[in-house]
Amino acid sequence: MPLAPHPLRAIRKHPIPAILLAAVITMAALLALVRFPGGEASRSIIVEERGGTYDLTGIGNWENTVVALPPGETYYPNTYLTPEEADTAIPESADHYGEVRTDYLSQRFHISLPDTGEVYTLIFTAEGRQAMRVYVNGALTGQSGNPGTSKAATQVGANGMVCFAAAQGGQMDVILHIAQFHHYGYTGGVVPATLSLQKSAEGGWSSGTFGLDKQMLVTGALLCASGLLLFIYLLRRDMTGTLYFSLACLMMAVRERIQSVAWLYFPFASGNTAFMLKYLTLPLLTVFLTLYLGQFVEKGLLLRIKHIILAGSVAYALCTLVGDSLFYTQMLIYYQVLLVACIVVGIVGLFVRMRRPSPEQTAALYGIAVFYLAAVWDVFMYSERYASTAKASVSEAAMLVFVLAETISIFLRSNRLIAEAREAEQMIAAEKAALENLNQMKTEFLGNVSHELKTPLTVVSGYAQTTRQLLERPEEIDRREAVRRMELISSEAERLSLMVGQVLDATRIEEGRMGIEPVPCHLDEIIHRAVDTYYPVLNKNANQLEIQVDPGLPPVDADPARVSQVIVNLIANAVRHTQSGSITVTVQSDGAYVKTTVSDTGAGIAEVKLPLLFERYRSQGGGTGTGLGLYICKHIVEMHGGEISVKSVQGKGTSVSFTLPICPA
Repeated sequence: MPLAPHPLRAIRKHPIPAILLAAVITMAALLALVRFPGGEASRSIIVEERGGTYDLTGIGNWENTVVALPPGETYYPNTYLTPEEADTAIPESADHYGEVRTDYLSQRFHISLPDTGEVYTLIFTAEGRQAMRVYVNGALTGQSGNPGTSKAATQVGANGMVCFAAAQGGQMDVILHIAQFHHYGYTGGVVPATLSLQKSAEGGWSSGTFGLDKQMLVTGALLCASGLLLFIYLLRRDMTGTLYFSLACLMMAVRERIQSVAWLYFPFASGNTAFMLKYLTLPLLTVFLTLYLGQFVEKGLLLRIKHIILAGSVAYALCTLVGDSLFYTQMLIYYQVLLVACIVVGIVGLFVRMRRPSPEQTAALYGIAVFYLAAVWDVFMYSERYASTAKASVSEAAMLVFVLAETISIFLRSNRLIAEAREAEQMIAAEKAALENLNQMKTEFLGNVSHELKTPLTVVSGYAQTTRQLLERPEEIDRREAVRRMELISSEAERLSLMVGQVLDATRIEEGRMGIEPVPCHLDEIIHRAVDTYYPVLNKNANQLEIQVDPGLPPVDADPARVSQVIVNLIANAVRHTQSGSITVTVQSDGAYVKTTVSDTGAGIAEVKLPLLFERYRSQGGGTGTGLGLYICKHIVEMHGGEISVKSVQGKGTSVSFTLPICPA
């Protein structure tokens, strides 16, 4: 029976479904926090006004109870009643409603409640979108839109309004201003509103005083996040996505403050300005978030969706700035439809495109999914369908989750960049050490070459001078001595030629210009010819040279000149480090190859130096030679398709072997 896949393995294999599931779970938790409509079963009680008062003292259990207060027996048509005028103004009877044209009015709810100091949620609902202003016990408590005395001065808000208040001495005096002025096609005048009361949940996200604390907490958190992200951007100017997200957090904080009606307590902000800013923050927030998401978009459909959202947001922002409230509130529904359509298509396309996100992208995608799910939810919750429902926006809480996810993403990105920087630093340090080592080797190489060149030049110069002096005295010429001296001069000249050839070959190898011309040939012939040609160079230090070739060896596919160069280099190395010993060249069959081994009975090489022998500027004995011979030999052998290796025991000798492929039949 196959075992079930491990959850972590499944998440790594399918990260996008895991991200979406986590976002949905987070969204459900946020909705539970804000106590979304319909989340709990509630009982409804209707209490009529009697003697000018709504008496609610007889309600014993307020848990999950909603008390509806229908419009009272009186109202104030075409009048905005102030708390100061409440006891002196004369109301009209509700029986006369409809007889007089009414575009704005005031209502008064005098409510008796238990004197317990409880905070209540007040929900005002009316037909269509209205502009509302509420005073509770003489204090301005909430406002939706801006009630005015003309259509131009009136800016309608949502389909209702929610605020929080407590009774004083068991009494709650509520004055409601409401205006309509034919907005959205309602031609019958303004309709009095219904007030619903319910006890605010203890510690709930939307409860009375805690609601205000929540708003301050959310605003403060968003402003802190905006400042932190802006600081990060100033440190890393290449992270433009961080700048756009910082501005989005700032817009969200401004929107939260406006929606919390905090502007009511500041004299420099009028209702008209705040109402316009509330609508203006939406396209600005959308623009900054779209630019933030643009870092994940390069081309194709997602890029076109990005341009559509930016164009639509700029157009709606212009409508808000130059149009009246009637125009831009009517256009809002079309803008929201555009946003929802683009969000659904764009986010789906983004998740499809990033099927294998990195850890930092995973965190960012989680935040994106949570926030845009919340945005779509809020668009539907603030539609006409839920006009009479107490609303609790979840976008602000989702934005905090988004900020946390983006912070984690930046942290992961910073860790990755730090790791990459450390790795690059280590690579630079290693390269620096390698360059310093190479520079040291080149210095040693130049010293060795100078020494190696100086020795044969001195010999050549000395013997040339003495030979010239000898030739000036013909009667004293010793023919054999003259021949010996000329042979020494020729030997040292060949030695110079070998060293110069090594330097040139090393240059050709580095530039990739060294070539070979393989032909069928026999190794024994190449070895004997090389020894005969360079015998003066190889006949040093009183060593005995022996060549052992297995009979009947097949020809090899090789370049005779280059193979001869390898043989001479290996024998010359053996001669240099062997004194009064023996040097043996062995050639034998080795499968599809012919193996040649040059061994000596010299000083040998330390084991720690063996891996470095075939590098440039590495002298076999560490003190003489150009350090290029084995480096060149290795390249020549490998160009033929063979291999070269070395074995050595310090104090007993060294053995260098190389193979060459047998010529095909």
